[in-house]
Formats: sequence, structure tokens, C-alpha cells
Amino acid sequence: MARRRIVGGLDVGTTKVCTCIAEIGSDGGLSIIGVGVCPSQGMRRGGVVDLEATVRSIQESTALAQQMAGVQLERVTLGVSGPHISSLNSSGVIAVAGSGGEIRPEDTERVLQAARAVRIAPDREVLHVLPREFIVDGCKGIRDPVGMAGVRLEAVVHIVTAAVSHTQNLIKAVERAGLEAAELVLPSLAAAEAVLTAKEREMGIALVDIGGGTTDIAVFLDGRPIHTGVVPVGGHHVTNDIAVGLQLPIDKAEELKLQYGSAVRELAATRTGSVGRLSNGRTSLMDIVGPRIEELFQLIQVEIERTASLQLIPGGIVLCGGGALLDGMTEAAREQLGVPARLGVPEGWAGLADVVRSPVYATAVGLAVFAGRQSIAGQARSNGRAIGGWLERIKEWLSNFL
Repeated sequence: MARRRIVGGLDVGTTKVCTCIAEIGSDGGLSIIGVGVCPSQGMRRGGVVDLEATVRSIQESTALAQQMAGVQLERVTLGVSGPHISSLNSSGVIAVAGSGGEIRPEDTERVLQAARAVRIAPDREVLHVLPREFIVDGCKGIRDPVGMAGVRLEAVVHIVTAAVSHTQNLIKAVERAGLEAAELVLPSLAAAEAVLTAKEREMGIALVDIGGGTTDIAVFLDGRPIHTGVVPVGGHHVTNDIAVGLQLPIDKAEELKLQYGSAVRELAATRTGSVGRLSNGRTSLMDIVGPRIEELFQLIQVEIERTASLQLIPGGIVLCGGGALLDGMTEAAREQLGVPARLGVPEGWAGLADVVRSPVYATAVGLAVFAGRQSIAGQARSNGRAIGGWLERIKEWLSNFL
């Protein structure tokens, strides 16, 4: 009997830890077989502040997923987020060395290495090098130049970096929990794997993953990720505002937010109820929630427009993450940003599709999908069906965007 190919994604956030286990079928399809979610302890704004508490949370989430899946998880693809994440665009150029001026895979690898050769601080590391376009003898917008003829080959790339201390502490927590961190992936890129379609990425769209402590953003145009960023505001900030404003414990404030809170005043006014210290019902709660949501979307707009005008992403934005569950978030996005908006939920996957059909699971499912594709790519390389090396890992990752 052939050995089962099991992959896992681990999303360690400020408010929750989510583990997703998937199995790769003989046809290369991915089936979700286990999910585990538990409250996160020891994390703040994407960083580890209590190592042992973080380890316990990871162990609890993993145990729940393993029990559901009936398998033992050994390696995970790990999401890395937080204000320490930064990105930049870079370019590189080489002379084509092939006979007859034909561009070979080695030329593509060399030009990507040239584009990657930027100075970063010694306390930072590169998470992703994402090609935006190739340019052959001045002809722009080329996705894969291999086989083309030319003299001069250029590459424009988007580079994502992270603070070494943050990633190492998170990896240490994962290892102490008995797992191996196989890959580190930006959550917004992972979530895009689970909730965006190829057509949306082609037309231009922004993925906005609203977590507890931060909001991760990835902008796609012409099928490629052209910008990534992290906003230091998330759903927990709304909860904290309610707790401070109404002098409530955090858990009560979270309950109040989910039961009566709304991102849009008109929706808040349509429902009333007994809300403890609030004398004017749900509409009064809006006076606390509304300004924070407005601030969040202002920051999202600023981050998106660092690279592209909102008019250049006709697909609008897709909201995912636990913060997207607040009533009226898509309406608030349309109203404040003036673009289409929808909730992003993982759909179309085999197995426990109904269990993960929520914005909360977007990142974890996307991490598992990413892990599955990397596993398939590795298998192909071992069978001699791929060119191998560092370049092939990048090409396999980007194949979903072509």
C-alpha cells in the first residue's frame, strides 16, 4: 500500500491557533481531513511574547486536528505575520548567454538572483521573492521568458522580508510542540491560495486578512502579487476598545462585539437588545466600534495605494480572517473604499469542505494548499520531471498565479 501523503498548515495568530491537515490524492488533488482551532496564548501582534504558552496553544490545536484526521502530523507550513514584515520591489538584469540568444532556465535563475541581490539588515531574512514581470530587450509584461530569443533579460520582483528574531521564536515554539516548520509563508499569500480565483488575480484584486492583532494585505494584478503589507490593527483592537470604553472584561467585550457590534451604523440601528451597560442598545455600541473600523479601512487604503490605485483593482477587495466576521464589514468596505467587496471563504476543496467554509480558516487552508503544492513539486523533481533547484521552487509557487 502506498504511503499516504499528509501535509499541514499552521496559522498561529494573536487570538487563535488553527491547524489544517490535508491529504494529497493519487491525482494530485487535495482533501481536507482535519482541522483544529483553539484560543491563542502567548502571542501579541504576530509575535511570541510567552514561549511556553504559545507551545501549549500549538499543541492543543494540532492535537484537535490530528484527532479529527486520524493521522500524526510531522511537518507544517507556517504562517508568519506581524508589523515586523516589510516588502520592497527590486530589479535585476543580465546578458543572455545561450547560443542563438535563446533564454534558458539557467538565465531566468541568474536574473532572479540578480534581482534578489539587495542589501537587507543582518537582523532580517527573505521570506519570498515573487517575480512581477520579465523584460526581454525592452519588451515588458513577460511571464515566462524561457525559450524566447533576446540579448538582455530583466526581472522585476517583489521581496518580502521578516525580522529574524520573530521568525526564530515562532519556529522554536513549533519545534517545542513536536513539529517541523517546513516553510514560512506570509498569511495573505496563503489565504489567497484558498479564496481567490485565477480570474480575480488576473483582473486585479486585494486580499485583506483581518486577524486579531494585525491585518495582512496582498495586492494582485495581471495574475501576480505586486504588493504585500501589514497594518498594525486587527479585530482585537475593536474588542479592546469596547472593553476600555465600557469597563468590561475582554471575553465579555468580545461576546458583545459579535452579538451586537456592527461596522455600519444603518445595520446597527436595525437590531436592538439588552446589552448591559449600553442604554441606547446596539446603536450606542456603534459609537465605539465605528471609529476603529473607519481607521482600519483608512489604513488598508493607504497600504494598497502604496503600489496601485484602487481604480486599478476592479475586483475590489476580499475580506477574510476572524475580523471579517463582524457584521457589516463588506458593506463598510464598499462604503469607505468605493470598490466591490466580498467575504473570502475556502470553497471547492474535497473532504471537510463544510467545516472550513468560513473566513476564519482561509489562512490555515491556504497554508495546507501551499504545502501540498510544494510536496507535489518536490515529488516531480525527484522523478526528474522538473528542472530542480531554487528557481523551480519559485516557479511552482507562482504557477497558481499564471
